[in-house]
Amino acid sequence: MFETIFSSIVRFAAEGHTAFFSSGMAYLGAGIAVIAGLGTGIGQGYAAGKAAEAVGRQPDAQGKILVTTLVTQAVAETTGLYALLVALILIGK
Repeated sequence: MFETIFSSIVRFAAEGHTAFFSSGMAYLGAGIAVIAGLGTGIGQGYAAGKAAEAVGRQPDAQGKILVTTLVTQAVAETTGLYALLVALILIGK
């Protein structure tokens, strides 16, 4: 299936539709890159839910759980920010 799609894209690009084709592919790539934000949001929500469960089970460890959660949330957010940066770069071309 991917071979058919790829060959169609290459054939269309080879027919001389370069400006229209390249801008369309840039917008398509930007849209696909933004989908990475969906995974980031799901992962962060899941991690925050598990942190809340952990605090509920062990209220004495709240400080350690909070610090660990904030660090992991910051690392997880970088994926979404990189995806947004890639999308903006693709749209800017």
